Amino acid sequence: MLRSPFFWIAIALIAAGIALTATLGVLYWLVAGFVAAVLTFVVVFLSAAYAVGRAEPPQVTRLRKVPRSECVSVIYDCDLAMGHPFRDVDAGLALLYLLGETRVNLLCVTTTYGNGPTRMTTRTTRRLLDRLGYDDVATLPGAAGPDEEPETNRAARRLREIVSTQPGEIVLIATGSMTNLKHAAALDPDFFKKLRGLHLMGGITGPLVWNGRRVAELNFSLDPEAAYLAIHADCPVTIATGQAGLTAIFRSPQFAALQALRDPISRLIARKTRFWFALMRLWFRDGGFAMWDSVAVLPLSHPELFEYERVHVTSTRDDLRTGRLMVDPDRRGPVRLVRSVRDFDGFILAHFAAWRHLWRHVSARRNNPHGCPGRRKSSK
Repeated sequence: MLRSPFFWIAIALIAAGIALTATLGVLYWLVAGFVAAVLTFVVVFLSAAYAVGRAEPPQVTRLRKVPRSECVSVIYDCDLAMGHPFRDVDAGLALLYLLGETRVNLLCVTTTYGNGPTRMTTRTTRRLLDRLGYDDVATLPGAAGPDEEPETNRAARRLREIVSTQPGEIVLIATGSMTNLKHAAALDPDFFKKLRGLHLMGGITGPLVWNGRRVAELNFSLDPEAAYLAIHADCPVTIATGQAGLTAIFRSPQFAALQALRDPISRLIARKTRFWFALMRLWFRDGGFAMWDSVAVLPLSHPELFEYERVHVTSTRDDLRTGRLMVDPDRRGPVRLVRSVRDFDGFILAHFAAWRHLWRHVSARRNNPHGCPGRRKSSK
């Protein structure tokens, strides 16, 4: 019998059956474990996204109308990616603030890379503006990387044109890579001299540690040469560092207050930021996300909300490869460095007030598209 091939075939089949049964059993438990892990993660993530508590509607100041002659003309150069999974929302929140702030006349938006590639940030910015009815605020795509030629950069060409026609009147706010600024200066060596002011988000004054996790600098380091030129621009320069951004964390109480506002702009913001809010809440275990770009924007309209220091920046281009801002402690310099948010409640309420006013303005534009008071001039 032992010599019969059928005997060994039978033994092989029995062994294969036993092995297959064991394998299927292990596979079953592996699949069951995987499904349980996924369900646990989903529950934890949804809890982080929605378990923010309840809040009474905050007392939001109604912004008064400001004559156009008293408004500050602004160009916003940003890397907006709000609404995309795993992408920061800070530039979107800052843009919505600028649209709603009555003391700001937003001329146009230029896009750059940082939170995402320039093609994405351009498309996302245009889509947001169109959704709100701001088709008269132009969106100009900028460089896709630090090594492109200035002559091919539409954003840089437009920056040069607008600033040249309004010398000394425009504040440029840049919260992504600084390549568009570098290209504008290459097209016009006096570009920075013609600005009323320059607000930058970027740089770190030391290791950037958020609740025990090291965070890389992602603005100045993207184009160190451009950052160096912007820091040393021949105009008033304000810099909000990563350290300052960590004093502006949008946590559960702020999210609950946002939801309590219930106007369409607040609902839009809650919907587009919820994924990022939950992700940051879980990753950094610090309750929410940092409003990095707003710390560079709000000193323009609410300087009283921040702590500042006048510094002399000594960073070399090599230092800026990691975004490191070196300052001479013994010299008071021309750069106004935002150290921290002094009044966080006021900082948040300023956003809420601007966003609520934005909805009133959007409603007026939709109801009277051809004759809305306060309609911004086109910069296309």
